[in-house]
Amino acid sequence: MKTIILVFSFMLVSVTFASPTLTSPASYEKGLTAFRSKEYQSALTAFEKAAEQGHDDAQYFVGLLYADGLGVPQDYQQSFTWYRKAAEQGHAVSQYHLGVAYNKGLGIAQDNKQAVDWFRKAAMQDNLSAQHNLGNMYYTGQGVPQDYAQAMDWFRKTAEQGFASSQYNLGYMYYFGQGVAANHEEGITWIRKAADGGDAEAQLLIGATHHYGNDTAQDYEQALAWYHKAAEQGNAEAQTKLGLMHLNGQGVEQDYAQAAAWFLKGAEGGNNTARMKLGTLYENGLGVEKSIDKALALYREGNLDEAVIRLTALKRKMVCSSPGSTKLFDVTLKCADRDHLMAAVKNAGANVIQEDKQNWGDTYHSNNILDGSSELYIGYTSDNIFAVAQYTFPGSKDTSLVTKIKETIAEQYGQPVKASSHAELGTVTHQWNLKDGIELNISRGWPDTTTYLTYTHPEHFSMMTEEQGRQRETPSH
Repeated sequence: MKTIILVFSFMLVSVTFASPTLTSPASYEKGLTAFRSKEYQSALTAFEKAAEQGHDDAQYFVGLLYADGLGVPQDYQQSFTWYRKAAEQGHAVSQYHLGVAYNKGLGIAQDNKQAVDWFRKAAMQDNLSAQHNLGNMYYTGQGVPQDYAQAMDWFRKTAEQGFASSQYNLGYMYYFGQGVAANHEEGITWIRKAADGGDAEAQLLIGATHHYGNDTAQDYEQALAWYHKAAEQGNAEAQTKLGLMHLNGQGVEQDYAQAAAWFLKGAEGGNNTARMKLGTLYENGLGVEKSIDKALALYREGNLDEAVIRLTALKRKMVCSSPGSTKLFDVTLKCADRDHLMAAVKNAGANVIQEDKQNWGDTYHSNNILDGSSELYIGYTSDNIFAVAQYTFPGSKDTSLVTKIKETIAEQYGQPVKASSHAELGTVTHQWNLKDGIELNISRGWPDTTTYLTYTHPEHFSMMTEEQGRQRETPSH
C-alpha cells in the first residue's frame, strides 16, 4: 500500500493575503508590501511590530518567515511561538501549521493528540489542508483510534472542493476497499480528478493503469503522457517508469540514452529499481559510456535482490577475468563452480558427510584423499562459486603435526610469506599468497594441536560472508 498523502508544507496553504483594513496597523500593511516584493528582512521587521500589538495575521507571517528561514535563520521554536499566538486568537491557517508542528515535532515535542486538536480547530473553520490532514490522522491512527469511515468523511469534504491530495486518498480507499466496499470504477474516477488537479501520485497511478492495462485498455501513449506529468514534479517512481518504457521501446523507439537519463533522475530521487537498471546500462555501455566503477557503485546503493545478484555477478566477472593456477582435485579453484568441485571431490575418493546446495558449504571425510586429515569443508558464494576449502588434521599434543604439514606445502609453493610463533609451543600461523590470488594458510590453536589447511579466494570469501550477513538480517517468513 502506498503511503497516504499528508500535506506538510510550511508555505502558504489555502490562504490569501489579508487586505489592509482600517484596523490593520500601518506596520502590517508595510510588511505585506515588502513580503510581496520578497524583501523578507524588511517584511519581518514590519510584521514583528504589528505582531507585538496582537495582530493575528502579522503573527502568522512572523511564524511563516521563521519556519521557512526567509529574511532570518530558520528557527522552528520561534515559528511555533508565533503560530501559537495567532492560533489562540482563532487564526485558522496558524492552527493548521500548529498541527503540523506537533505532528512533525518542529519546535515542540511531537504530540499527535495535540496535532489532531489543532487540525480539528482549523478544519472547523473550513481550512482544506487541515481537513485533509485530519482525515490522514484518522487513516493512520495517529493521535486518534484508526477510523477509515472518519478518514473518508474528511477526505470527501475536501475532495468535493477540488483538493487534489484528498481526491487521490479518497480514490485510493475506494479502489482498495478501505472503509468501504472496493469499487475500482469509483476509485479511478477520484484518482483521475486528482491527476487532473496536478497530484503526482495520482498521475503516476493513472499512468500505470494505461501502461499495464489495469482497469482500462493498455495505451502506451497515455501512460507516457501521465508519467511525464508526474516525473516533471520530481516523482522518482514515474521517472523510473519512463526509463523502463524507453529501455523496452514501449510507445517510443527503444532509446538507451533516454532510458539512462530517466533512470539517473529516478536514482537521484532514491529509487532502487532506477539504480539497478542504470547500473546495468553502465555495466554494458548502453546509452552511456561503459563504466564498471559506476555500475558497482549503483548496485551497492540499490537494495533490491536483483541488484545484489548483479553486484555479486559483476564482482565475480571482474575477479575471474584473469586465469587461475591453483588446483584442488585437478579443478582450478579460482572461480570454480560447485558442480565441478562436488564431482571432483567424490571422484578423488572422499566420502560425503553433508552435501546440499541449500547450505553454504559441503563436508566430506578426507582421510582417503589426504593423509592425516579427517574432514574437508568447501564453502561457496550464494551462486555456488568456490570461496574456501579447509582440511582438518586432528591432533592431541602433537606439536610436530603443523611442521609436517608446513614442510609438505613448502615443497610445492616455497616458504610462507608470513609465519608466527614456534611449532613447539602456542598458536601457529603460516601463510602463502599464491600467484592467482588464492591464499593458503596453515593454522594451529593451543593447547589443542588440531591443525587446519585452508585455501581461500579472498574476494569470493568476502562475498560469501556478506551474503551470510544479509541472510541473518532478513527475517524469515
